[in-house]
Amino acid sequence: MKKRNLFVRITAIILCAIMVLGVFSAAIYAFAADASAVPSPETGSPDNTWLILIAVLAILAIAACVILPRMKKK
Repeated sequence: MKKRNLFVRITAIILCAIMVLGVFSAAIYAFAADASAVPSPETGSPDNTWLILIAVLAILAIAACVILPRMKKK
């Protein structure tokens, strides 16, 4: 049983790291647009806005998954 618990923890840590890297790469992609690719203010495109919103929500979900179990134990 302890070996299974260790395997689950290691797998969860690896998946969490992959998820965090995906979120940060999406955020970097959103902020790394060329100056010529940035839309003018009168024709603004919400494409990057949705990407940034999804990245922020993913970070909040990861933080909630870390903080809530610790608060339940107390």
